[in-house]
Amino acid sequence: MDEAEKAYAESELWQGQQIQKENETGVRMADEEYLENVTGIYRRALGLGEKACQSLTELFGRDYKKEYQLMPGAKELLGRLQAEGLSLGIVSNNHSGVRKVLAGMGLEGFFGCMVISEEVNLYKPDPRILQLACEKLGAAPGESVYVGDHPFDVLCAHSAGMAAAWLPANRFMEIPPFIGPPDYTISSLHEAAGVLLGEAYSCRT
Repeated sequence: MDEAEKAYAESELWQGQQIQKENETGVRMADEEYLENVTGIYRRALGLGEKACQSLTELFGRDYKKEYQLMPGAKELLGRLQAEGLSLGIVSNNHSGVRKVLAGMGLEGFFGCMVISEEVNLYKPDPRILQLACEKLGAAPGESVYVGDHPFDVLCAHSAGMAAAWLPANRFMEIPPFIGPPDYTISSLHEAAGVLLGEAYSCRT
């Protein structure tokens, strides 16, 4: 399990670096090559054979619309934040189909805007995608907090002039030195709510 989690962390870091490179050059890697690179990380980390690698590539290439899971307590947290008058938005490097997923989970009504990379042709860590979300919400970046689970979410937030609350996807996820530390490192949705409501100063790094 540790090796798989390490491979996931390495894969996510590679993907963040690749998307940043694509943002800078304007050249997108072909989907097939992208998947081969991701699969290669797992192959090396887990010592997989050719047949297993092929199955893994097929798995990564699947449509995951039906495989999202709502974190326990998410709706209650969002309801609390909404009741406190916070303006909430979603920014995601994702496809348009995620809107139906969120609606099916009953989450759509909590958010004043959803900025999806495929729809606006902007991809984190490009700071313009967060700035666009702030504009849609009528919120100043300097008075906003972005909660994300990816190291490059921190880079994106800081580049956009926003504070970053980082909820690592797993225990092996690390932020590269060139990105710098987040404003807050959190370990749960409860702590995320505390940061957004100004209650969790102990989480500040």
